[in-house]
Amino acid sequence: MLEIGTQTHPLPHQDALYVLLHRNQVLVEQDNLFLIPFTHFQPNSKMSAIYCGQWQGQDVFVCRFESVPKGFTEVGLRELLFLQDQDHYLLLSRAHQLSTWDRDHQFCGRCGTPMQEKHIAEHTKICPTCNLRHYPRISPCIIVSICKDDHILLARGLHAPKGKFSNIAGFVEAGETLEQAVAREVREEVGLEITNIRYVDSQPWSFPHQLMVGFFADYVAGEITPAPGEIDEANWYHIDDLPHIPNSATISGQLITHHIAHINNKK
Repeated sequence: MLEIGTQTHPLPHQDALYVLLHRNQVLVEQDNLFLIPFTHFQPNSKMSAIYCGQWQGQDVFVCRFESVPKGFTEVGLRELLFLQDQDHYLLLSRAHQLSTWDRDHQFCGRCGTPMQEKHIAEHTKICPTCNLRHYPRISPCIIVSICKDDHILLARGLHAPKGKFSNIAGFVEAGETLEQAVAREVREEVGLEITNIRYVDSQPWSFPHQLMVGFFADYVAGEITPAPGEIDEANWYHIDDLPHIPNSATISGQLITHHIAHINNKK
């Protein structure tokens, strides 16, 4: 597991491991290995190394390259995440989010001053002119699995491939609790009322900086009414006859699997 401490961040060094990015792709070696020793690539002054933490006693940094170094292959972040166990998933997600923060916060959002220095022990940039701190952006999103007897609700968004279904999900609004967001999103997207909202698990989703917070809920009332412009189709599916659902590496796939087990245990 990646250890995230509050000690002074080290500078890049030869004994560390590196996650290398090119645009929004991850650079890998043979067998999709993405933790790269320093001796396997040629560093340069523009790669902007960001400290991620320690992995099995070794410092880990993430870097962005303007071109693909010799000997590496590009793999999409989503594709690579789906191949990982939980610990590697979290490491890769953190590396990508930190690098995205560094790339996207080049200037102060308040006064426009260039942001060239980072805090020595925190992931924050402090504006030298107005002292505003810029931390990595994290956008909380809820995702919920809803049951009605032996059925669970699955929906397909407008941009999802035909035949692929998932849970209801959406961003948390300012001043809103997570539970309020769950009830509102379900009401807005499919027109249903729910109860017994309970937290299950969470997962970072680096596209680019969401934190998915997963819940179970029970159906109370209403007829499924897909929101125009949001949901293409939605329906109740028996737990023994589900359509194509998300990969088990995702919190959506995990919620569905765990909810089915929960329903079966209640029988």
